Amino acid sequence: MKAAVYTGPGVIEFQDYPNPDAGDGLLLRVKACGVCATDVKAFLGRRHGMKPPMILGHEFAGEVEQSKVPGFEVGDRVAAAPYAGCGECHLCLSDHEELCSRKVFLSSGAFAERVSIPVALVRKTAWKIPEDVSWEEAVLAEPLACCILALSACRWKPGQTLMLVGAGMMGMLLVELARAWGATRILVSEPDAKRRELATELGSQVFDPIGGEDVCAWSREQTEGIGPDVVIAAVGNARVVESVIDCAAPGGVVHMFGGLPRDTMLSVSAFTIHYREVSLIGTSGYRTVDYRLAAEMIANHAVDLKPLISARFPLEKAREALDLASSLGSLKVMLMP
Repeated sequence: MKAAVYTGPGVIEFQDYPNPDAGDGLLLRVKACGVCATDVKAFLGRRHGMKPPMILGHEFAGEVEQSKVPGFEVGDRVAAAPYAGCGECHLCLSDHEELCSRKVFLSSGAFAERVSIPVALVRKTAWKIPEDVSWEEAVLAEPLACCILALSACRWKPGQTLMLVGAGMMGMLLVELARAWGATRILVSEPDAKRRELATELGSQVFDPIGGEDVCAWSREQTEGIGPDVVIAAVGNARVVESVIDCAAPGGVVHMFGGLPRDTMLSVSAFTIHYREVSLIGTSGYRTVDYRLAAEMIANHAVDLKPLISARFPLEKAREALDLASSLGSLKVMLMP
């Protein structure tokens, strides 16, 4: 088969690669694969543990070519998660599957014509894509699952107000999810004009942080002086995170969604945490229950993901896709093998 292989920092080579085997699970012919920020970091040599040569890509959907799993037939349209917890350890059993250290993973990435899914992943996460759902929409179940875990961890309730800081792909997914989950008001702080325009089209009130006005003062103006119930910082910038902690309403939650380097230290107001009872939390990844809910929402059109797909490239143009995905000018870039 052909694959886009990461062979070194900044280098992707379109080359012949051994066909994967279905093993005890499924072999898919990949129809679409999302380009994620994790793929971009790995491509630039900035992702710990992802060493070349390897095939990137973990957001995928495809058609079954071989099946060793009852209930899945050749020709089925299928998507699945790239990992799942072991289901037996303390973390899995205490509702923190995303932190499991014994996860089952794909054997290789999906920037390729084919990908195999081990039976443990098939049984826990694989789902059949309805005919009225596109390949690209199905691909977004994994990033949507990450947003589901994040918003759930914020003790989200219908009727609350969300402020989102950073309207990239994951930020826009959080906008869509909060709207589907009954947000009464969604505030978005984003410096890029095109992203603010899309956030407005999706029903948000928008703010330009470059304009000089204080974002916390603005957020209180939009919420009768109280502040938003939930603030999600969907940017990997420590100064931005620090600047929005005081925006939350008393008793509210601030979520660090964007990843920061391991040695990053934050300066947090003790008054805000103790006397205003604001919680500062974070999540990373998803649980099987989140992925399954994401698949159900996409299959039943509970969220409209089409506006978030900004570009499509053939597999041999993987380098161009990664370059675009790393720019402000895009949301979700897709490879279409």
